[in-house]
Amino acid sequence: MTEKASVSRRKGLAALGLALGVTLLGAAVAPSAQATASAASGSRSTTDLAATSYSVTIVNNSAIDDENAIVFQQQPTQPSDVHSLAWLSKMCHAGTSVTFSWTVDYNFVWGQTGTLKPGVNYDAGQIIPADLDTANTVPLSYIDDGFEFGKPTSGAASGSLVINEDDTVPGPDSSDQGSVGIGMSGAGTFVVSTQPDTGVEFEITPTYWLAFGSYEAGTVVSEDILTRPYQLQFPDGATKAIATFDGKNWTVEYGG
Repeated sequence: MTEKASVSRRKGLAALGLALGVTLLGAAVAPSAQATASAASGSRSTTDLAATSYSVTIVNNSAIDDENAIVFQQQPTQPSDVHSLAWLSKMCHAGTSVTFSWTVDYNFVWGQTGTLKPGVNYDAGQIIPADLDTANTVPLSYIDDGFEFGKPTSGAASGSLVINEDDTVPGPDSSDQGSVGIGMSGAGTFVVSTQPDTGVEFEITPTYWLAFGSYEAGTVVSEDILTRPYQLQFPDGATKAIATFDGKNWTVEYGG
C-alpha cells in the first residue's frame, strides 16, 4: 500500500511510513466543490478496498512472554497533539501466534478522555461509519453533558475525513474536554483532543505497523517503548501476511 505526505494540525510535516494528513482548521470546513480521488492502494478504488478483507498472523518465536501483539498506524515524526492508538491488540505468549483481520472501512470516533498520553485509553464513546467519498464530514457537539456526532455528509474533498467541532465542544480549559478522530474496521486509530469551533481534517490511506508491547486496544501508544516496531506493507494483490518475530528481527511472508 502506498502513502502520501502528511500535514500536522499546526505545521507542515513530511511523512515517513504513514499516510495520515491532519489539518486543524480555524473554523468549520465548508463543503468542497472539488472531488479529487485518493488512491488507497495502487489503482484500486476506495470501494474496492472496503470490500477487501486483510489479515496478519503474528508469530512469537521470541522469549517475550508477557506482552501483547499490536497493530497500529503511526507517523515516525508525529506531532505531540496527534495520538496513535493501539488499534488491534491481544496477548501473544512465547511460542504462540495471534491473527488479526480487518476491512478498510473507516469510522469517526470520539472519546471521553481529553488528556492523552501513552498508556491512557481514549475511552470510546461513539463510533460511526465514514466513507471517503459519500460520508466524509461530520459535526461534533456537546449536548446535555455529552458529546454527540451529527449525521455524516459528503462535505469534504474525496479522500478526506473532516470533523467539524462546534462552539459547544469543550477545549483544554475544561474538565469535560474529550478526544475526537478516526478509526478503521470499527476501532479507533488516531485521536486529537477536542477544541471548540474547529475543523479537523484527515487525509488518509492505510499503512500498518506491528510491535509487541503492554498496550491494550484503544490506548495511546508511544513507539519509543514498543518492542521492535515494524512497518507492514502489503504488495499489490496481497491480502494476507504471516509476520514472525524472533526477538531481534521480523520475517514477513505475503499472500493473496
